[in-house]
Amino acid sequence: MNSCADLIEPSWILVFCKNPGRWWVRLLAWGRYHHVKAIAHLSRMRGWLIYDVKFNGTRVMLAHEDDPGTGAFLRDYLDNTDTIAMPRLPMPKRDFPQLGFWCTIAMKHLVGLRSRALRPDRLWHDCIAAGGKPCQSPITGRGILVRARRARTKLLRAATRVTSPMPRTVPT
Repeated sequence: MNSCADLIEPSWILVFCKNPGRWWVRLLAWGRYHHVKAIAHLSRMRGWLIYDVKFNGTRVMLAHEDDPGTGAFLRDYLDNTDTIAMPRLPMPKRDFPQLGFWCTIAMKHLVGLRSRALRPDRLWHDCIAAGGKPCQSPITGRGILVRARRARTKLLRAATRVTSPMPRTVPT
């Protein structure tokens, strides 16, 4: 780990819901459990991180322990469920993306965008069409981006210059 970055890697608790959903959810997810979501306690942030993927979108929520409604929210959120505390597992090495859920699909789901994009470049255009606004990275300033772009352009120009000792001739 980079000592400069203070990353929080949560230990997830999977929450298996027993409440029956709509008829088509019961048809697709027949059995004891009809939905699964994840929750993690972030002790340094004094809160709970909740990750819930549904057919109509993805919800990522942070519930602070100090907020007065958090206890009631968690009791309701965990009502009629069974939970499994998962160990941290190594990231699986894959040769191909997981069918149906790679970065583009996950991001469309996260922001609720209806799009046929399967690749990031198409997603970019669909996000702009849906009202998204290109913005500067929250981490870097404009000056850093401009200097990096200028340095890259300078390197490309230097690499494409002709360094041949032969004089240029003009065709007649």
